[in-house]
Amino acid sequence: MMDMIPCNPETIAFLLQKRARTCAKDVAYSFPEIEQHYTWGKLWNEVQLIAKGYLELGIQKGDSIAFLMTGRMELIISMFAAACIGAVSVPLNTYSKKAEIREFLKGASPKAMIIGKEGHQQQYPSMLIDIFRDYEYSDSRPAWLPAHIFIVEGDDLEVQSPMRPYSDLYTIGAQSNDDALLRACLLTSINDPLILLYTSGTTGSPKGVVRSTASFLATAPKYTSKKEANPILQKMTDVIARRFSVISLLPLYHLGGFGVIFTNLRVCNVRMVLLSHYHPLTAIAVVKKESCRVLIGTPYMVQRMMSVSQGNYAALSSLIGISFTSAAVSSSLLHRVKSELKLLFFMVTYGSTEAGSIANGTCFTGGERNLILSILFRLMRRANLLSGAVEYKHFEQNSYSLAGKVDRGVEIRIRDVVTGNDQSVLEQGEIVVRSHRVMSMLNNQSTYLEEDGWFRTGDLGFIDSHHNLTISGRVHRLISRGGEKISPLEIEGVLLMNEDIEDAFVLGVPDALYGEKLCACVVARKGSNLSAEVLISSLANQISAFKVPEHIVFLPELPLSPTGKISVVEIRAIVMNGLSREIRYA
Repeated sequence: MMDMIPCNPETIAFLLQKRARTCAKDVAYSFPEIEQHYTWGKLWNEVQLIAKGYLELGIQKGDSIAFLMTGRMELIISMFAAACIGAVSVPLNTYSKKAEIREFLKGASPKAMIIGKEGHQQQYPSMLIDIFRDYEYSDSRPAWLPAHIFIVEGDDLEVQSPMRPYSDLYTIGAQSNDDALLRACLLTSINDPLILLYTSGTTGSPKGVVRSTASFLATAPKYTSKKEANPILQKMTDVIARRFSVISLLPLYHLGGFGVIFTNLRVCNVRMVLLSHYHPLTAIAVVKKESCRVLIGTPYMVQRMMSVSQGNYAALSSLIGISFTSAAVSSSLLHRVKSELKLLFFMVTYGSTEAGSIANGTCFTGGERNLILSILFRLMRRANLLSGAVEYKHFEQNSYSLAGKVDRGVEIRIRDVVTGNDQSVLEQGEIVVRSHRVMSMLNNQSTYLEEDGWFRTGDLGFIDSHHNLTISGRVHRLISRGGEKISPLEIEGVLLMNEDIEDAFVLGVPDALYGEKLCACVVARKGSNLSAEVLISSLANQISAFKVPEHIVFLPELPLSPTGKISVVEIRAIVMNGLSREIRYA
């Protein structure tokens, strides 16, 4: 093992080696579906080999490496190895088609690429070979095509040129000495680009966002102490954290999923359990098998797990908490989680690929007197991971989605969507943020990042009287009906209060008279006899007449994007296709 790296103590190489020295035999990451369980010692040894392999291939600081594979340890190892030498990781959406992959490669121009054999009924090697063949007879090979491609589990395949088995990278790395790796590690900085993430693209074409190591590991300069971290505090955190296994349902090409793998690296030595790909039944089985204590996922992922459980939550009994991320959380779902799962706490987070973490809040639903949980909460607050506790009544009384307390070091404004003027407390407008976590877009694609560093999130919200940030919708989802601006989130909240409704999504559809009219897509609970007429009649008694949807569409489930969010594009296509065929939704 390499001697202690004398570099910035917040770089990936330093932190990995520190964990390997102090917790060598502790399991760091697990993929139970494929029986992969890696200790810190094993992880660091393999990271060094792959990093040296990269250097032998001529990959340097600032070069990019693309990844296309479902979740497994080779993906984590390869991305950590890239970080150690200052290369930029580009994890691609594993649902991507050939044309999408081509566009991603054109944008990233990776020097190397590491792929899996298959995923989501797609053969990744075949897709890459097809892309290469498209340029086989061109005058010159495009510069954005990777020079090196390695296939995980490629030893079992007949690998075609220019591809090679992933095991070759270990062989190449083993032939190199540690000096080149040490020099490369010394050149890395916490402010170097770490990862190029493509936004989920649920409402349009994905955009590339470059994020630095600092955006994941560092606190805002204003709040960074010059004193070294308290070793006693860190030891206490690690001792308590060893009792917890945290399962993340998020894919590693997603900001939240990628960020999760740093939790046990920077904060505390907790075992991170991950999935190769999300399925509610698989997630439930893994929670039970691994006795996971905390679950991280989108609201829709959690909701589907609860739905398929059909009220029998014995397999989820080990859970004491859930962290919701990546999408608005309705008060109705939080009520179900609190009343049916019997958790000690839940946590909400709010952020974006471009802006990073913006706000979060932790709600204790029965664990206020749980000593271990209370100590862990305080330790995480001191580590600037939590912004504060929020009482359950504030979630319960909020008809929108409460995002919690604004993170330290994050400046926030609420701007009127028409005038651009700053709004006061309780006044709704677009959420605009500025912090060290706000990142630039690839090739300056963003029109939302202003010259003075303020980023327009595209989300609507307001600050309430308790200084909590509330998310009330998306600017582009605002429905304009006869001059009235209507937030779909408000109507969805009312719909979800109906015990016969499992899920709901409201959108505007074109109307010659009013400009737009409202359509509600509803997933009814099993066994219910809900009808469009009864639902519309019920809504008429709860909300203003102009907010009552004119169309009710019953769906078996809401289509989700690969990142676990509701796919606006797919839902709109379903609705508009039905309207064009003049189908009466009832």
